[in-house]
Amino acid sequence: MSGVEEAGGDTAAGEETAPGAEAAESPVFSAVAVPEITVRWNQELAPALRDAVTEHGSLEPAGLLDALPELWRTVDAALERVGPGCLVTESVRHDAYEGWQVAALPRYDLDGGIRPQDRRDVVVQGPPARDRRALVQALVDAVAERPCLDLRDALRMLDVFAGIFPHGLDAVCHRLLAHDLRLGAAAGLAPLHEALRRRAPGRISATCYQESAVGSRKAKGDPATDNEDAAGAARGASGAVRCAVFDGVTGSGDGSGALASRAALDQAGRRWRMDEDLPPQQLVDELDAAIGRATAEGSAAAVLATVRPDGTASLVSAGDAEAWLVRPLRGPASTARELPFAAWKLTPAHTGYAEQLRITPDAEGEESALVNYLGNGPGRWTHSTLALAPGDLLLLASDGATEPERDRWFGAVLAELAAQIDASGRPPAPALAAALVQRAEALGGWDNATALVCAIGEAKDA
Repeated sequence: MSGVEEAGGDTAAGEETAPGAEAAESPVFSAVAVPEITVRWNQELAPALRDAVTEHGSLEPAGLLDALPELWRTVDAALERVGPGCLVTESVRHDAYEGWQVAALPRYDLDGGIRPQDRRDVVVQGPPARDRRALVQALVDAVAERPCLDLRDALRMLDVFAGIFPHGLDAVCHRLLAHDLRLGAAAGLAPLHEALRRRAPGRISATCYQESAVGSRKAKGDPATDNEDAAGAARGASGAVRCAVFDGVTGSGDGSGALASRAALDQAGRRWRMDEDLPPQQLVDELDAAIGRATAEGSAAAVLATVRPDGTASLVSAGDAEAWLVRPLRGPASTARELPFAAWKLTPAHTGYAEQLRITPDAEGEESALVNYLGNGPGRWTHSTLALAPGDLLLLASDGATEPERDRWFGAVLAELAAQIDASGRPPAPALAAALVQRAEALGGWDNATALVCAIGEAKDA
């Protein structure tokens, strides 16, 4: 599979060597000596995962998560056969007919031979950090608009483009990086994949709870305008539950953001009472127009959900208001540290930073500077659908309630809060809404914080 190509050698008999030629062909001395190793594959390689998705169409982005369990089994086999540290981003490959392929690169000695590996504990320990990073980069690279630069770039795109990427990809990547994965990647990721595939076996019920707070550092002593968030929910005649969170935006501090968010909620409420399932474009246009009638200055970020009795839900978002899904994991925990819940983000960000990151990994700037919102034309907005199951917690929140912590993914925060609430025996949905608002104040109280949590259960017989 590999070898070293040696440069130079003896001169053939009868050939003359020009004066100085030997010196000219000698390698220049360097303080760092690096061998040249040639890799020859003993079989045809399938296209790299990004090429398989974007060019060959052998795997659709929407079907990526369903196909991953087979990849993890192939990864475990590669690590057991070749040893740890054998993966790079280009190692993950896919063929339309043959399926997954892992091009494993063994470590080499200075003589070009394959370095012996101690593989006795590879499967028990799971993929080492280097291999995990390569897998995450490969997965993000496959669905991103541009090539993924490195792990930092991959994690930023997972956060900013959630909802555009397949739902749950962020949870898979973070579990891959942080979990012990004992007994291998396939076994370690199996509980999450079961949760991602879970669907309601019958009709569902939905009940919404909400909490909101001004934020101590945001308060200016005017109760009418200090809190510029607005949220609400209603149940229609068909049984569908509609809910929304609007986060008012004002640059002058004149309360126009509060006017905008309340005007949008009022318009949404009128539509909810009519129990019409409007096309998303018409809904967004009506909300935008309502804000325009209420204020010439204010605008609002928005996230809306419609939860139907058949177990499906649709989401519409504009700006930096967010939707998340918290779902319990089934089966016995493989380690004492494993949380019984998982969470993943359902909506992307519509900010100047997101627009830059879409085209370059060197994106910089204020991540809260909105480029798309309701008021003066909605610009870009997103619409997506998802399947729910009993036990789910669907979270809609303003950005103040999803304030990030340093070096900690918010999905891990949600999973930990859900686990603590579950262990305490408190009602999960109202307790989670309250915990998120309390957490926002504990982190400094810099912004209005609103959390609306929709608890999904089994529909009771009429």
